[in-house]
Amino acid sequence: MEFEEIYADITNTSKRPLLLRRLCYITFFFSGSMTLFSFGGFFLSGWMANYINTFVKGFYNIGGTVFILFFLAVFILFGSSLTGAFLMFRLKHSGFWIYLSANAMMIFLSFFVVMNFINILFIVVSIIFIFLYVKAYKQIKKK
Repeated sequence: MEFEEIYADITNTSKRPLLLRRLCYITFFFSGSMTLFSFGGFFLSGWMANYINTFVKGFYNIGGTVFILFFLAVFILFGSSLTGAFLMFRLKHSGFWIYLSANAMMIFLSFFVVMNFINILFIVVSIIFIFLYVKAYKQIKKK
């Protein structure tokens, strides 16, 4: 397939449901920014560990490895969510399952961190988005 045909296929929005298009745009922004944030976290892990050990009581000897593993997990999960949204934007059914598995895993793991307003908001919004993607998934025609 030539570049012009691929570009025409991506930009042709007539066969893409409006709900799916809007959900994908929001997911592109949020998951994309979180993927970039977590990628940057790889390089700042040592600094963050030193900062927390110096200024926050109760967090002694947390090494940079813990933060590297954390940011690697966040990078993989949000990258998978972004990939799933991109595939759904291209009207591929596999994108829904990739998005669903990544976000279900993030929701599950969210219960093992400190519950604050931001974490609860993330869980609620993620569940709402999953239900909206289920609704949009039903509108995608199988090829």
